[in-house]
Amino acid sequence: MLFAQKRDMEKSTIIIPPKQVVVIDYPNYKGFGVKVWNKAKFEVGISSRSKKTDSLQKGFGLNKGASASLLIEEDMYLQFENRFFAPLEVQYTIYKGKPGKKKVGELTPQRGFYLVNTTAQAIPLKIPGIMNPNLSPFSKSGVDLPIGQKILLSVAGKDVLLLTVTDSIPKGARINVADLIDRALNQK
Repeated sequence: MLFAQKRDMEKSTIIIPPKQVVVIDYPNYKGFGVKVWNKAKFEVGISSRSKKTDSLQKGFGLNKGASASLLIEEDMYLQFENRFFAPLEVQYTIYKGKPGKKKVGELTPQRGFYLVNTTAQAIPLKIPGIMNPNLSPFSKSGVDLPIGQKILLSVAGKDVLLLTVTDSIPKGARINVADLIDRALNQK
C-alpha cells in the first residue's frame, strides 16, 4: 500500500488547454522513458519529435482512461497535443534513460519529409499504427515514416489511400496534401 502511494506521488499532472500543444524536454538526460495516463474524457495526442527538425519519430492518440509507455531518445522531446475544445488532464512519470543499455535491433528503412496543407481547411489524416494528425490550414508537418507506411484520408466513412511511403520520396521533400487528395478522389 505504501509503495502504491509513493508511486502516485511521483506522477506529474498537466492540464492541456483546448487546441494547444505542450512540450516536455529534459535536455540534461541522455534520453528518457515516460509512462502516460490519459485522465481526460477525450483522446490526447502523444508524440516523440526531433529537437532539430521537429519531425515526428513516433506518435499516437491515447484514448480516455488508457495508459502507454514511450521511449524518448536523446535528441528528441515529448509532445502532448489537445485537438479538442475542452482542456485535457494527463498524468505522466519520467524514467531517466540509461545510455549503453539499449539493444540495437535491425533498422527499419524510413523517409523524412513534410506534409504541406496549402488549403484554408484542416485536413484530418490517418497514418495507421503511428497517429491521426490533423493538418492545420496553410501549415506543414514534418514526418519520418517507415517505407511502405500508408497515409489515408477518411471520406464519407471510407478510407482513401493518399500516399504509400517509398524510397523514391526525396529526403526533406514537401508534399502538397491537396494534390494527393485531388489525385486520389479523381482517379476514377
